[in-house]
Amino acid sequence: MAEKQKVQKITPSDLPAPPETAARIVRACGDPDIGANKLSRIVASDPILTAEILRTANSAFFGFKHKVTTAQSAVTVLGNRALRSIALCFAVRDSVQPGAVPGLDIVSYWEDALRHAVAARILSTRMRLDTEEAFTVGLLQEFGLLAMFYAQPDECHRWPNMRPMHPEERRKEEHQVFGTTHDQVGKMLAKTWALPEEISAPIEFHHAASLKSCPPEFRKMTLVMTAADWVTAVFTNHDTQRALSGCRALLIKKPFSMPLDAIDKMLKQIPGKVEEAAETLGLRVEVQPEFDTVLREANRQLADETLSYQELTWALEAALSEKERLAQELREANLKLEEMAYVDPLTKLSNRRRLLEVTMSEVMRHSRSGRPLSLILIDLDHFKKVNDTYGHPFGDSVLESVAEVMVACLRTMDIKARIGGEELCILMPETDAIAGQTGAERVRQAIESMKLEVPTQTVSVTASLGGTTWTGNVANAEAAGEVLRKMMDEADAALYQAKESGRNQVCWSKKD
Repeated sequence: MAEKQKVQKITPSDLPAPPETAARIVRACGDPDIGANKLSRIVASDPILTAEILRTANSAFFGFKHKVTTAQSAVTVLGNRALRSIALCFAVRDSVQPGAVPGLDIVSYWEDALRHAVAARILSTRMRLDTEEAFTVGLLQEFGLLAMFYAQPDECHRWPNMRPMHPEERRKEEHQVFGTTHDQVGKMLAKTWALPEEISAPIEFHHAASLKSCPPEFRKMTLVMTAADWVTAVFTNHDTQRALSGCRALLIKKPFSMPLDAIDKMLKQIPGKVEEAAETLGLRVEVQPEFDTVLREANRQLADETLSYQELTWALEAALSEKERLAQELREANLKLEEMAYVDPLTKLSNRRRLLEVTMSEVMRHSRSGRPLSLILIDLDHFKKVNDTYGHPFGDSVLESVAEVMVACLRTMDIKARIGGEELCILMPETDAIAGQTGAERVRQAIESMKLEVPTQTVSVTASLGGTTWTGNVANAEAAGEVLRKMMDEADAALYQAKESGRNQVCWSKKD
């Protein structure tokens, strides 16, 4: 009992502390009063961490097309949220040095932490959440357990027995051994490290029986963390069949609504993604067990059950399969409806409705962060003449080709939309006027360089672009709507100026 009370009385001084520079970056990324230049100086103050950030930004994990070479460019290209996530990942990695927890198999701990992280990253895509933030929360998800071993290393011998337990079973064991649990210690760590609520809330509530106490805006991320726990258990649990069934049962339901084949496809990705993430973060892991091996073990365990239990299981699986087939048909129909509602059928870009919804949301988000938001309108020059000369089918192929170069020239995070006949639009989050004009010019040159073939000749097209950049604060959705209308008007005026000045050029809104 004395040992339990010792852990129950953990204070911030008992917990691992993040490296100083990484902690400063995490705090600075959440401070709207700290601009890009000051943030760049903070990053550059630690050459080793700067090198780690640049290496990570240039890895396949992020997949940027252009090499990031300086702290300044890292701040500009990554944006505050992604930079914070990278710095926090390294802070987690470096807060507990090798040998700081004697007797703990730290390699297996980090393997499991990375499984949580990569599973969260994959699932966050399906839930339309920030993937980098999901990866970071997943990496921190069970950091409270490492902190408990750090505070009481005499209990490290229990890790090999605790690791193969399923999530809820192990949490009960933690309480039995330590008198507290990893989510409660994680809550304390988050407060000590001054982490924002979008990171701390999922850590605190991912084991909660009810999410009523969790702020509504963080519940999706919290559910992702709960699911990541079960994905990890598939690869570590001694009862593989039970872990796999629990994982599938969770992911087949709302809000994930994943078909069984999609769940297994995701599980097959986990080992490779863990090794990729380990290389990115400079962590050592063992050769990862493939999902096919795990699946064979699950099937072997199932085969060891009694025949009557098998028959009952098969009957249930058949019923679930039929239910899943019907559910899949419904999901496919809903996806088609969603595509009709939000995607332009010709170019496969977002349509006007989707653009307006996203822009409203981004105005609200940028209001909180203080970061700039840029919007660009594009109009293809003399497009009516192209249609009249070569026919509408050729005009459609021109629009498809322009959409392709927009996707190739711009970041994944940029919203590309068709809002009218030959009118296109780009929304560039966390982008100032200089970066916005650079991106617009890149698109203009790519369009001008297109060579489109008709039976008798090669045809070139050009485009005029007008853009604007907004930075400010809004109090509510109504104010955000006013900002949206103003940005569209300013970009339209700049587009008009580009046309009046001879077309095939970029003009930017000049504000008083």
